[in-house]
Formats: sequence, structure tokens, C-alpha cells
Amino acid sequence: MDHQQERQVEQQLRQNWRQIRYRILDQFGQVSTADVDSATSVNDLVARIADKTHHSERYVQNRLQELVGVGAGQGENSGERFGSGQNQQGQQAQHGQQGQPFGSQQ
Repeated sequence: MDHQQERQVEQQLRQNWRQIRYRILDQFGQVSTADVDSATSVNDLVARIADKTHHSERYVQNRLQELVGVGAGQGENSGERFGSGQNQQGQQAQHGQQGQPFGSQQ
């Protein structure tokens, strides 16, 4: 997944958190509301879901992309974790909400 797709997923999650969190909870029944609400980034959310469900992070990434409506599996980096790379801190500085739990803004 490229950085643009990561940003799109993050933006959709933050804008539509209440609706998307229910889809996430339905898709991944082993995950609690506390798990998803306390995630502070897409990477954190993916790691929490993968840990609870024993799915691979790549699988979880693809499901999240589908749930938020961002194209899954596109690009040569689709197997990498969201935000992997040197640019992550710069991206965090650009997003005022990044670093805040998804569940905290509503």
C-alpha cells in the first residue's frame, strides 16, 4: 500500500468512525470496542486486529481498505505495513488528529 492509500484510509476512518467501527467489529468478531477505539493510527489498528484475530496484517489491511472504500491490494507495497518508511513522522505532523485514538473525537 502506498502512502496516499494509507492517508485515505486514515482520513475515512477519522471522518466516518462511528459507522466504520461497527463494520470493523462485525468483520472481526474477536476484537472489542476498546481495542478499536483506543487505536491511535492505522498501523496500531491493524496490529490490534491482527493480534486478536490471528489474521495476517496484510489480510487486515486489505479488509480495512474494503470497509472504508479505498482500493485494496493495489500497488507494489501492499504487503508492507501502513506508514512504513521514513516519511511517517512527516505525515503525522500534517494530520492534527493523528496520534489521537480513533474513538476520542466523537
